[in-house]
Amino acid sequence: MSPGRLCDHRGISLVEILVGVVILAVALLGLAAAGGVAARQLYWGRQDMHRWVALQQQLETLVAQGYDVVATDSAVVQGYPMRWEVTGTNPKQILLMMQRQNLQGVWVEDTLVTYLADPSPDS
Repeated sequence: MSPGRLCDHRGISLVEILVGVVILAVALLGLAAAGGVAARQLYWGRQDMHRWVALQQQLETLVAQGYDVVATDSAVVQGYPMRWEVTGTNPKQILLMMQRQNLQGVWVEDTLVTYLADPSPDS
């Protein structure tokens, strides 16, 4: 081998390996952080779904009671405290409310509104 060929042998230096490891570590930390955010959003999405299912269930129960029976009250449905106000005569307005904490820990109120018409024909 000639002395010139010895200089042509190129390999990866220790600095290049360290730079590659740092870049890989930063990328993996970014993926881990994104996974944490996705898991948290999935959890809160499931919580929202459970709350809205409970609200819908209670609303269907109120409508099934019938026009003459439905009245202002409160209850705990699937572990969620709810209250509802019935106002008006024809149609009756039903406001179904549930208080909960949002992502920031602030108490907010979710409200469903529906109207229930008198099924008896007008004379």
